[in-house]
Amino acid sequence: MERKILWIISFALIFVLWLKIDPSETQEPKTSGFSKSDTGVSDVASSKSTPEKKSTQKESKTSDALVSKNDSESKDSATEAKSTGDEESAPSPKETAKQDDSPLPGSSEDEKNYFETHPIDPNKPDFAAISDVKTRKETFFDYLTPFVREKNNLLLEDRSRLKAYLDNINTLSSDDSAWINKQRKLHRLTPTDKLEKHHIETLLIKLDIIPASLVLAQAANESAWGTSRFALMGNNYFGQWCFRKGCGLVPNSRADDAAHEVRKFIDARQSVFAYIDNLNSNAAYKELRAIRADLRSRSLNISGKALAAGLIRYSQRGQAYVDEIEGLIQYNRLWRFNREIDGYVSTALNN
Repeated sequence: MERKILWIISFALIFVLWLKIDPSETQEPKTSGFSKSDTGVSDVASSKSTPEKKSTQKESKTSDALVSKNDSESKDSATEAKSTGDEESAPSPKETAKQDDSPLPGSSEDEKNYFETHPIDPNKPDFAAISDVKTRKETFFDYLTPFVREKNNLLLEDRSRLKAYLDNINTLSSDDSAWINKQRKLHRLTPTDKLEKHHIETLLIKLDIIPASLVLAQAANESAWGTSRFALMGNNYFGQWCFRKGCGLVPNSRADDAAHEVRKFIDARQSVFAYIDNLNSNAAYKELRAIRADLRSRSLNISGKALAAGLIRYSQRGQAYVDEIEGLIQYNRLWRFNREIDGYVSTALNN
């Protein structure tokens, strides 16, 4: 009897406690996390989106690299102009290490007129047919050297003219100012209505010679001693690019999404002129021009080996390419093709 009473009391207590509990507390909250099945779906979606995020990050890094490059070029421009207070016009967004396309160096009306009024022998040596290596090399050097000297002489004439203007900055005629601004534009400097000394000083940094030793070393390297397809079919001895369709020869190994061509020239002289104009104007070779300006300021030789250090961006190989050019100058004693020009280029050893 007592046992039955205890069971009844216990049952009554349990029943009372059950009535006091809120039934909603026994259900899963509707605002809680995903259910197991929801979580499973979410994980699948997440795994599918992960590659897209990685791709986005990759594109972002690429974009950052491009921005960094442009920023670097802008800083370089400011560095070159720092001593003069001048400012270089922005380089083309299509700029490459070898050449950009705004404008094509060596394509000014003045140079076109010069080529027409100073014709050269259109024939060129068949370098591949020369079996003796030493003879082939000497023939290659002898063929290109006159064009280098011709271009450097023209540059020195322009430098002499600029220096005269520098000494008479307050008495420039309208024709004088127009010529200076034309040169500034060709060398990617902003033309100005009010010319001051620093505008000419900045231009003098760009408008200067390139030693034959450096020109010959790069020509030999880039054209396989005049036997490359681009040298034979396009008179291009320096691997210079262009970006207008039909402006040159399409490289056989060019990627499907690439647009560049290897520029075609009328003759080897035009290729040499354009190459020198490119080194003198392209923002990628700021360091080369800074080295040259420093040598001039200290009345030291402007040597090919010294300027080669400024070609770090000419090739994707970077320093290895610079070392190769320096090696070509040294091994072939290319300083012997330099000459006493303007008191700064010497045939001294190792130049």
